[in-house]
Amino acid sequence: MFGKIQGQRLHLAKMYIANYCIALESQAGSLNIYHVVSNINDQFGLVAAHETDALIQDVEHFYNCLTNQQVASIDRGSYWKWKAMSTMDAMAELTKELNALMA
Repeated sequence: MFGKIQGQRLHLAKMYIANYCIALESQAGSLNIYHVVSNINDQFGLVAAHETDALIQDVEHFYNCLTNQQVASIDRGSYWKWKAMSTMDAMAELTKELNALMA
């Protein structure tokens, strides 16, 4: 095993699977999320067998969120202004990364 996907990357992975489900549905006309996600998990071993139902529910939540969105776009410049770190946060992040390199 190469490691675990957690945090924001985990959210993105579930969203990618939900987007795949949306693409399948648009081609086929209908979708069984349980079947699709179960097959993906069987093929790639994303989670242990006892966690498959939880993964399916998580992907279904993302699927519902994505198919029910009302805002189609936001302003990129304004988003990055909001997303930008303060100088104190940037220094804390740099210090953390440098300390990790020294460890």
